[in-house]
Amino acid sequence: MMRKLLFRLRAIGRPVRHFVLEMQIARLAIMATRLWPRLKLLAVMVALLCGFCIVLAGLSARSVHLALSPVSASGIGAAIGAILAAAIVLELAAFSVTAAIGAVLQIARDVGRHRSAVLLAMSSLLAVAAALASLSDEAVLRTDGLAVLGVTALLLTLTIWFERRYRTPNGPGFRDFHVDVVEARRFINRDAHGV
Repeated sequence: MMRKLLFRLRAIGRPVRHFVLEMQIARLAIMATRLWPRLKLLAVMVALLCGFCIVLAGLSARSVHLALSPVSASGIGAAIGAILAAAIVLELAAFSVTAAIGAVLQIARDVGRHRSAVLLAMSSLLAVAAALASLSDEAVLRTDGLAVLGVTALLLTLTIWFERRYRTPNGPGFRDFHVDVVEARRFINRDAHGV
C-alpha cells in the first residue's frame, strides 16, 4: 500500500518538476547558480534580476487581491486571482529579462570587446547623471530614486569588473571576451529550448 502511494506520488512529481524547470524564472535561477563559481558578479546580477521578477509578481498579486477582495465574499476568488496574476507576471518578467540578456549578448558579439566597454562606460555615465539629478530633486527616498541609485551602482560595478576581466591582459582573472560571449549565448539558447 505504501509503495503504491510512493509510486503514484513519484509519478505525479515528475511532470510537476519538469513543468517548474521549464518556467522562465527557474531558468534564470539555474543560470545564476551555474554562473556562480566562475563569474560571481554576473551570478549576483542574475540573482538580483530573479529577485526583481519575484517582487514584481508579489506586488501584482497584492494589487489583484486588494481589487478583488470587496467582491469576493469568501476570499477564495481573490486568492485564486492573485495567484494567477503572480504566475503570469512572474513568467512575463522572467521572459523579458531572459530576452534582454540575449539581446545584450548579441550586441556584445556584434560590436566586440572595445566597443562594448565604451557602451558600458557611457551607460554608467548616463546612470550617474540620472542619479545626481534624482539627488538634486530630493527624490532619493522615493522608490524611483532608490531604483536609479541601485541601477547606477550595478552599472558602475559592472564597468569596473569588465575593465578588469576583459581589458587588462596582465591582470588576474583575464578572460577571452569572444569565447565567453559565445559560450553565454549557447547557454541561453540551450536553456531556452529546455536542454
